[in-house]
Amino acid sequence: MAVKICPKCGESNPEQAWTCVRCGSSLQNAEVAGTPDADKGADISLGRDESICSACGEQLEPGARKCKFCGTTIYKKPAAPIYEEPEEDPYRPSAVSIILLILATVVFPPAGLIVGGVAVVLGDPDKRIAGQLLMVLGLIVIAVKYFL
Repeated sequence: MAVKICPKCGESNPEQAWTCVRCGSSLQNAEVAGTPDADKGADISLGRDESICSACGEQLEPGARKCKFCGTTIYKKPAAPIYEEPEEDPYRPSAVSIILLILATVVFPPAGLIVGGVAVVLGDPDKRIAGQLLMVLGLIVIAVKYFL
């Protein structure tokens, strides 16, 4: 959207204006700022190119937040988020640590009862299941050792 600048008062007027909206002076020889509508191509992809105003099709200045011709606020498309591989949970027990806990429970059953009880109380579903397994295994080993 081009504007005519009044030579008398400097007011911006619509491109089609013949007289200034502020002072009423003739705009016949007024300077035109921006790209006149007649010079704009019909192949402008409005809103797709961030360097062109989606409302009037004018070229935007780099970093502009408003179009200087029509006053439309420019909304930049957010940058696509970069996918980062999530880090492994450092508190999640590995397979080796679970096997070692099971072996420790077989050798020393109170270890399974203590570690299993703590895991059940913590509330994490994965740890709760592993804790229940250790507690049951500890009870079974105690029963086998002392009652059979």
